[in-house]
Amino acid sequence: MYKAGETVRYWGVKTGGLTWLSAEAMIGKVIGQQREERSYKIEGLSGTIHDVPEKLIEGGSEVKAG
Repeated sequence: MYKAGETVRYWGVKTGGLTWLSAEAMIGKVIGQQREERSYKIEGLSGTIHDVPEKLIEGGSEVKAG
C-alpha cells in the first residue's frame, strides 16, 4: 500500500478501461487511492494525473524524482 505524497516508479497507466504498459519506468507522486479498483492516482513529473493499477507500481525510498 502506498501513501499520499510518496514518490513511486510505475510501468503503465489505465485509460478508458485499457491498461497501457511502458517499456521504461515513469516516476510520479501518489495523490490518492481507489481501493475498490486497486489503483492509485499518480501525478507524473509533467504534472499530468494518471490512474495506475497497483500491480504496475514500485515504491520505496530509493525512488527519486528529477
